[in-house]
Amino acid sequence: MSYFDPNTPDIVLKSLFMKYDTDGSGGLGADELKVLLKDDFGLTEDQAKTYALVLDKDGNKNVTFDEFAAWLRSGERFQTIHDKTRYFYLKKAVELFNKFDADGSHTLDHEEFRQVLASTEAKSVNVEEALKALDSDGNGRISFPEFLKWLNWVPAATFE
Repeated sequence: MSYFDPNTPDIVLKSLFMKYDTDGSGGLGADELKVLLKDDFGLTEDQAKTYALVLDKDGNKNVTFDEFAAWLRSGERFQTIHDKTRYFYLKKAVELFNKFDADGSHTLDHEEFRQVLASTEAKSVNVEEALKALDSDGNGRISFPEFLKWLNWVPAATFE
């Protein structure tokens, strides 16, 4: 049985999670998550950084056990890494996101997102409406996963 098996008992996943929750916070910070992804799943540093952003659904630099378990049970199984084209675009998305995440918060605030829109073909989009539509958790900021959903609207040329 693999960690990725949807029937893996919570206690097994919790044990793995707690092994890397070195500060006992009940969540995995970006550094703790990168170590887990490298040590237990064999990812490179670059791949681990990318997945750390993807797994942090609300952009608070902390992955909860629920976020972690949902991902393991999702069936994703690093398909994005194994598909060179998908991983290339994911890396481009990370680069674009980080370019505009000026404060390094792992989220885009109103002004940062306005700058993203101004730099793309989406210049005429109403920033307030776009933020409201993309901000699925209602925290007033765009997390990387929310940003990825938005990028589906952007032509592939934007990544070049």
